[in-house]
This record gives sequence, structure tokens and C-alpha cells, in this order.
Amino acid sequence: MDTRLETQLIENDFTIGVTFRHSARAAEFRCNHLDLRVGDACVVDTERGPCIGTVNRSRIKAEGRRCHKQLRNVLRKATPRDIEVDKRNVEKEKGIYRGARQKIQEYRLRMKLSQVEVTFDERRAIIYFTSEDRVDFREMVKQLAAECNVRIEMRQVGVRDEAKQLGGNGICGVKLCCSSFLQDFAPVSIKMAKDQNLSLNPVKISGVCGRLMCCLTYEQDFYKEMQKIVPRTGKTVITPEGRGKVLVADFLRQRVTVMVEGEKGIMVFEAAQVQLAFPPQQQQQGKRPGGQQDGKRRDRDNRDRDRGPRPPREQQQQTRPPAAEKDLPPEQLIKELEADGENGGNGSNGEPA
Repeated sequence: MDTRLETQLIENDFTIGVTFRHSARAAEFRCNHLDLRVGDACVVDTERGPCIGTVNRSRIKAEGRRCHKQLRNVLRKATPRDIEVDKRNVEKEKGIYRGARQKIQEYRLRMKLSQVEVTFDERRAIIYFTSEDRVDFREMVKQLAAECNVRIEMRQVGVRDEAKQLGGNGICGVKLCCSSFLQDFAPVSIKMAKDQNLSLNPVKISGVCGRLMCCLTYEQDFYKEMQKIVPRTGKTVITPEGRGKVLVADFLRQRVTVMVEGEKGIMVFEAAQVQLAFPPQQQQQGKRPGGQQDGKRRDRDNRDRDRGPRPPREQQQQTRPPAAEKDLPPEQLIKELEADGENGGNGSNGEPA
């Protein structure tokens, strides 16, 4: 039988969900020979060797279900000795954490300590940390290993991975997506917040990790489609009552609130009743082509000629990535976006795709 199919197809196996002390996300394991219930402690086989965890989902029969990776087995139900070892490891982790904090302050290292994990065999301690720069922690590791009499391993993680490990609740009050069901981190850009007419307030669009919230990607496809139907805020449109400017674009109800020219004031129309007065390339400038715009274009062409030929477009993107695609705190993204002139004078709205 094909080995690849054996690792992907689960025929008559019973599986359970297990959570660990150092990871908020549950993992699935085979438990054919054990009857485990929610809340039981068990020892499982992991990539780093045996590890103790807690059952958070009772056993189910996974018949005919395909799995993308090979599931590991539950070794045994935790014995009193296993629980005692785990408690001893918890005390060791606290001591190593305090020692690492002191060493970081002593050597003035630019790093943030995330958590410490002592393996079940008590031979190795893994220290997780975050840092924006490369850190030389060799002296710190030597002294810490000598004081704690254990092998120290340093692992640098990103701020998103740190939130995935530690867990918590988002501003919505629900458990973090990254520590519950998200498999991978999808790219999130500040343009997604602009497309969804969200306020560019870093407090409202940031997650607990300090980066843009992953949930901004959930409805992005819907808003992309609605931009083709509903004119955005600030656009000049032609309505049944005359020409006007869009004040509010309601993508969910497919309506627009328009300030109609003349004495008619503010009126609400269905998106199907209005159409853009100018092509999209003229909406950002707010002027018709020609005149002063032609003079600016000539000046720009003269500057480009004096500077010489530009590098290929692919090379430009490699040397200077767009601000909206960088994995930076929202405050810096907003500043770079304003510095690059991508707001186009429309506040929190940009050009439709």
C-alpha cells in the first residue's frame, strides 16, 4: 500500500484533541488503545519527544477522513510520577525565566522574553523571545546554562507567533483566531482597512500582537466586489437628481449618501441609480486632464530624464517594498502610507481596484 496514502487517510482510528501548557492551540493525536476524557492528563509523542498535555476534546472515530499530515500517538495516560515531573518542570521554568530576565537587563540586550519551556525529560530548556534586530546572546546562554544546570536553546519568534503561542481574547471578546483555527498567517495590509471604510485608528485595527488584525482578510473579497458596484466616499457621481459628491458609501446595503449640487441637499440613492461622473483616474485628482496637470507631468518627465534610466519594476519592488505590505505596527504603516501619498486626499479611502 502507498505510504503517502497511509499518512493521509484515517480509516478506523480514534482521535482526541490535546492542549499544552506552552501552546494555546490544540493538536490532534491518535488514541486507539486508550479511553481518555476531557480534562485528563496524558503523555503524547511530539517532534521534540514525549510531552504532557491535557485532553480538551473527547475521542471521536475519524472514519474515512483525510489528514494533511501524519498524526502522532498518545503514549499513555499520565501517571502520578508524570504529573510530579510536570510540576517540577513548572518550577524550573519560573526560575529560568527570572534568570533570563536578569541577564537581559545585565547585558542590555534588545529582546523581549516570551516564555520558557522545559522538555519532559528535563534535559533541555527552550527560551522563546521576540526582537526586531539580531541579538548576540552567547554570553547570556553560557552563564544561564551553568547556573541552571540545563541545556539552553534560544528560539526567536515573531510577534504574531508569540500571540499564537500565548493565546488570549481579541477586542471582539472571542478567543484569538491564530490560537484557535487559523492554520497560516495570511498577508494583511493597511489597504484592506481602507477598502472596508474602517477608521485608520491604530487602536481599532490592531490585534493583541500589535500588528494589523488577521480578521481584516475575512471580508476583503466581498468589499473588492462591492467597490465595482458602489461608488466610494469622495467620488463625484451623477444621480437622478443631478450631480453630487458621495458622503457615505454603504457597501452592505448597496446605498450611497450624496450631497447633490444646488439646493437639493443630502439624498440617499441605491448604488444602481448612480454612476461615476469621471473616469477613475480623474477622480483622485478631482480635475479634468489638461492645463496645470500637463505642466506637472512635463516637469516630472524632465526630472526623470535628468536622473537617468530607472531600474526595472521588479527590482524597484525588491529594494523598496510598499508600505502597505510591510509587517510593521499600524502606526508606522499609516505614517509611511501618508508619506508615500497613497491617501490621495480622500481620507481613509483610496482608488477602487
